[in-house]
Amino acid sequence: MGVVHIVGDELVALAAALRLARVGHKVTIISSSPRWHKNADHPLAAELGATLELPSAWRDLFAKSGRAMDAELAGLGLNLVTEPDRHISSGTTAISLPTERGAQIRTVRNCYGDDTAQKWRNVLNHADDVWQARRRHGVEHEVTSRPNPLPTPIHLDLPSPLAELSGNETRLAVTRVFGCWNLVGPDGPTDLQPLLTLLDQRLSRRGVIVDPSPDDCPDAIIDTTAPAPRRTRWHRPARPWNSPTITVSTSAEPPAHHGMDHRLDWTPEGLVETWTWWDGTWTHHICHNHTRPVPNPNLGTEWSSWRDRPPMVWHRNGSTPVLVASPASHGGPEPWARLLTGALATYLTHEKLTGDNIRPSNKAIGAAGRPRRRHSSTDGVSARRLER
Repeated sequence: MGVVHIVGDELVALAAALRLARVGHKVTIISSSPRWHKNADHPLAAELGATLELPSAWRDLFAKSGRAMDAELAGLGLNLVTEPDRHISSGTTAISLPTERGAQIRTVRNCYGDDTAQKWRNVLNHADDVWQARRRHGVEHEVTSRPNPLPTPIHLDLPSPLAELSGNETRLAVTRVFGCWNLVGPDGPTDLQPLLTLLDQRLSRRGVIVDPSPDDCPDAIIDTTAPAPRRTRWHRPARPWNSPTITVSTSAEPPAHHGMDHRLDWTPEGLVETWTWWDGTWTHHICHNHTRPVPNPNLGTEWSSWRDRPPMVWHRNGSTPVLVASPASHGGPEPWARLLTGALATYLTHEKLTGDNIRPSNKAIGAAGRPRRRHSSTDGVSARRLER
């Protein structure tokens, strides 16, 4: 095994460090204030909101079967439960939309009629095509050269707020296929900070070091910071990705509802997404205000198309190979996508250092990077049966 330095302080670095340490590498995260810490300079929990999407990407950081994450959450008195229907509004029109496909179409039919329901079915089908394209290029497989384009967006005459909701096809597909989930304890829902804290504790148990200035010499480096924005071929000024303005607040007044209240409100200026919950003592609010965007170069370049994102390729810093794998990669900027980018970086780095393929597609290798056990007794029984 080798010595790996990971440059970064967010989910790509966290996922790559946990996975590489699990297969036996000595890992150091180069950071002075990892964002998954509750008291970090820029805590990550508020950026994640309070909804867990694609939970298998998180479960794989605990154990491949997923049982370990549920067990560790249960040790804190927390369970992962299905999020109530999201409240989606635009102007004076509002709809509570479930995540399951058939339930969505029935809800749209009841609210808007058969014609709109058929259009929404077409939107969901197209969103699935976009998701499958992203799975092939950047989510389940690394992109090392310019990939094929995603399916061309479709334009249908939909009423608000369905028209606005259909704009983010990947999220529409992911939430429908994998659901939306909340952490809920005895006192009610919470944000995702307890999950981040568990992963931080797992880093310590696996021997991962967090050090802004390590003095050992690495065999490989993973750089999870996004490359500087590039200029277009038309020489337009390069602009970083825009993220919403995030505010976190509490109040002593109990909300009018129980459980997690997740709202997407499209105003003329853009989307305002809020989470509200009661913990038995305080009402908590997280607001992602897309009407007041702020530059976030850590997520790449605003004007770059999906195809133009930087591929995951090796280059050299002196004699040390360096892999660039960041939220600007083809996996995308979504939290679950950053975790999967960290997984792809792990496969590439482990193969670079050992020559072994530990990708899930290699059925001879288990989750810990070791060959799967062969059950000779069962094989012997099967052989005897065949002989008979």
